[in-house]
Amino acid sequence: MYGNDVPLEMDYDFYIAFSGLTGAAARFVIEQTEQWYSQWHRSIIRRNIAEYYNMLFKNHYWLNGSLLNQQELALPEVTSMEFGIDATTHPLKIRRRLEEMRTKEGANNYSTCFQTHHAVG
Repeated sequence: MYGNDVPLEMDYDFYIAFSGLTGAAARFVIEQTEQWYSQWHRSIIRRNIAEYYNMLFKNHYWLNGSLLNQQELALPEVTSMEFGIDATTHPLKIRRRLEEMRTKEGANNYSTCFQTHHAVG
């Protein structure tokens, strides 16, 4: 919740109150939350530590080191679309069929070319 300007104590008090945790479980939440905040404070210049949803701005942001900008949008990863024969489910079958077609077409073209050349000459 640090990216939402929520103080540490309010963060774990809120979580404990709404989760209904008590005893050892509540203490674990406090210890774990304090550890996370401590790590964030020590990582003063580390970028993209974690992605979080900012409730105020209704968008995903990067949690950056404590000295860095906390308003860095976490944009979706750019993925390239695979295409071509290798991206299909049967690349070998397709390549074989293309080769057969090329071979057959080449033979037909040679035969036609030979017949045309000799018929004209």
